[in-house]
Amino acid sequence: MAERFGGHQVPTDAKDKTAATLRATPGILGMPSDAERSRTLMAIGSGASLATMSTECPGFPFGSLVAYSVDAQGRPILCLSSLAEHSRNMAADARASLMVTAPEDGVNDRLALSRVTLVGEMKVLEGDEREAALDLYQAGHPSAFYVRFDDFSAYRLEVEAIRYVGGFGRMSWVTAEEYASAEPDPLLGGSAVRIIEHMNDDHADALLAYCKVFARFEGVESARMVGVDRYGMDIMATIVGGEQRAARVSFSAPVTSVDEVRGATIELLQQARAQLADASGQDWR
Repeated sequence: MAERFGGHQVPTDAKDKTAATLRATPGILGMPSDAERSRTLMAIGSGASLATMSTECPGFPFGSLVAYSVDAQGRPILCLSSLAEHSRNMAADARASLMVTAPEDGVNDRLALSRVTLVGEMKVLEGDEREAALDLYQAGHPSAFYVRFDDFSAYRLEVEAIRYVGGFGRMSWVTAEEYASAEPDPLLGGSAVRIIEHMNDDHADALLAYCKVFARFEGVESARMVGVDRYGMDIMATIVGGEQRAARVSFSAPVTSVDEVRGATIELLQQARAQLADASGQDWR
């Protein structure tokens, strides 16, 4: 489906040019697809907003807060009491949507956060499927002993469409097939946070070098890592005068662990220092 920037559809040729401006580097790799970003958000989260079709107010959507886990295909698993309003709604109409938002982490404007909405039909699970779903749910929510009570049912959202919003200006529809075949980022959650903190605290000089060499930014005063994934890292540079510029620096190959990120960033730093040395006639290594 068409990817949209700023709320307006962008022709394929223009979209490619736009994406190219975001990549700073040796650029063998690009950025995660919106399907991958959606799977990652779902894997990170544990709570969501559920929308069902109200029986009390026919024709109107009803929103509620729920906890969830995901299965291997990224389908949400919910365990809900039959007494809950949303359970009564879904008994009458299985159509539903589930929205998950990225952790706030000190962000002041919640509209700047990435979020994903999954649309589909809720299926009540029985027999072995129910037991497997309950095990999966309790693995993510160990204190949820009550889901084994008789009045609780296990549900799985059979995903039909996905809407991904990556903060301001980035949004797209993702097909169910794209979503199911994508994989969450292996650096999701705590690993990415630790990498970002380590790079910003201990390797500010390396981030500066990446911006100078790979992004070709001039007058860079400082730089900080703001994101990392299997394909590369996102850096925000401050230019003389206070201007903020974003750079995307790609790794030479996908990474799957903190150790592999360490190796990839060292490789990039060696390349950057070699190019700086060639440009200045000094040995930066």
